[in-house]
Amino acid sequence: MIAVENFQVRGLPGEVHKVRFGSRTVDYWSPREPSEHILIALDGQNVLDKRNIPINPHQRATWELGQSALKVFAKHGLTAPTVICVYHTPYLSDNLGRLKEYVPAQYMSKSENWSQESHGLYQGNVDSFLATLTADQHVAELKDVIVPTIAGELGQEITPEKTAILGASMGGLAAIYSLIKEPDFFHTALSFSPHWVIGGDQLAEKMMQDFPAPGRHKLWMSRGTKGLDALYENSQDLADRLIKAKGYKENSDFMRRTLNRGAHSNATWARYAPAALDFWLKKGSK
Repeated sequence: MIAVENFQVRGLPGEVHKVRFGSRTVDYWSPREPSEHILIALDGQNVLDKRNIPINPHQRATWELGQSALKVFAKHGLTAPTVICVYHTPYLSDNLGRLKEYVPAQYMSKSENWSQESHGLYQGNVDSFLATLTADQHVAELKDVIVPTIAGELGQEITPEKTAILGASMGGLAAIYSLIKEPDFFHTALSFSPHWVIGGDQLAEKMMQDFPAPGRHKLWMSRGTKGLDALYENSQDLADRLIKAKGYKENSDFMRRTLNRGAHSNATWARYAPAALDFWLKKGSK
């Protein structure tokens, strides 16, 4: 882990640390008091540092995740979590890097697994692209390198029951997939606008089928009703039904949420964050 810079974010005490693991950038923030909780956010460039948002500075919107965590955890009488924001591979390095990292490789490794609408996400030979999927390596990097290294730097223990992973869009799928692949490390997945359209109902069915049995884990899934999010309705409804049929209890260890007029945007996902964090902390199935 190589330090890059420290910077401040309005509404967060102390400083955010920007570091690199090889070519991967990570921002992390921790409270002054030692925390028992760890929150890993995918698409970390959108989470804390608004300098990464390439539009008018006055219109830049992050997920405001650290600020929301401070408020929600205080409401529960808890010290805020360490927030670890993991950037995807930069588009300048590989314009398909994010897609390769976040596609649930176990379920999308053949061209017939993909919905027709999604073929525009990549160019060239489909099978050649699918041979380059790196989601499993990305999950391993989170579990074996990034989170342990930062926790060690802070002197913080990793407690799976108090470890959550969050993502939006393709990152929303990746958050669910991370828990499926490493259920003993990630106990809660918070998925905003999971991008089911790459595989449709078939993908939702496979992922919910492989999600761990209820008892130790929690799952949040949400979507808006505008723009791209409107396309998720049927597959999201199916995923909701399947996870409940598996034995997950709504408002306990499972939460579904539809935000009327919510869009596929950082601003909308920031609106979800407090409720999702509150769900994570509420006592449910263990």
